[in-house]
Amino acid sequence: MKKSYFLVSALLLTAAASYGQGTELFLSEYDEGAHMAGVSYNGGVSNSTGNERAVEIFNPTIAAVNLNAYSIRRYSNGSATPSEDEKLVRRTGANVLNSTAAFVLANAEATITAITSKVDQLSAPYQTMTPNVLVVGGITYFNGDDALALVRWTSGTAGVGTPVLIDIFGSIGFRPLPGGGGTGTGNWSGTNPADGTPPVYVASANQSLIRRASVSAGTRVNPPSTWNPAMEWTAYSYAFPAGTTGNAEVGNQSYARLGEHNDYAGPFGSYLPLKTLDKFNTGISIYPNPASGSATIEIRNVKVGSVIVLNNLGQTISAQPRGLESEKITLDISALKPGLYFVQCVSADGQIKVYKELVVK
Repeated sequence: MKKSYFLVSALLLTAAASYGQGTELFLSEYDEGAHMAGVSYNGGVSNSTGNERAVEIFNPTIAAVNLNAYSIRRYSNGSATPSEDEKLVRRTGANVLNSTAAFVLANAEATITAITSKVDQLSAPYQTMTPNVLVVGGITYFNGDDALALVRWTSGTAGVGTPVLIDIFGSIGFRPLPGGGGTGTGNWSGTNPADGTPPVYVASANQSLIRRASVSAGTRVNPPSTWNPAMEWTAYSYAFPAGTTGNAEVGNQSYARLGEHNDYAGPFGSYLPLKTLDKFNTGISIYPNPASGSATIEIRNVKVGSVIVLNNLGQTISAQPRGLESEKITLDISALKPGLYFVQCVSADGQIKVYKELVVK
């Protein structure tokens, strides 16, 4: 985690708990290839620039979802604030994502036909401004040490209202080293005991990853710096032999699963309404922020059942509200080390969660 915590003091990170499974879009494929510039790969119609990258978004609900409310962000090189943020906008047709369908956002420099034939949107050129860009363009210039987030905006229009992070890939504010730790050019990686022996090695670089079939909701709390992608993702193709890296270009990485998520095995639910979430979110405020010693949570016109302060290692401090529609709670944070924490507020009926940041100085 970066030590310059003042950089993230203006970032609002919120999330909603599902009213059941399959009620919100989530990231379903992540493709970070290893390709040399000037070489044609796997039927590519022109030489690659090395940017054969794409992400996929899946709709597990029973209804078509309007994409106007969504954007996708990259947090580059351990940044705790978005380096790029782009709206989701189809190149052609109505800007909706049908039930059980997948949406593909790819790098505009991609040449491999397995990617270009499935593209619904081409990411804006790196560090440019276009009508679809909220910060700057370049979402799909991610490497294995960049975090991504899928965002829904409470107004129904991307860029307007409160940004709700509904899925996170990686750990925001952290840049992994090879093999874990530090701030360097490594990747998140690991294995899942459920895969048996030998387990599938899953990494955020040089692999084509697909969300496991049982996953029906996004990651809505920033994962710890030791995030293991294998717990929710599996690799179906590698640029290099599993678990290895190297300088020699292999060029055999497959993108055959891009554009579909047919092995999804979770239940399909109704689309999560935003108005209820937005009311709950705006009814809770935390001050001062940054804080030292103690912080106050003010609740207005909503009922909160529990409050938990979490750090990026999963350590917690809890508080129990009285269940009133208007009250103030004092959090004793004197024992916390300086850093970025997330305050989880759960509604009295247990149906909604929001996560707000708290910077301890």
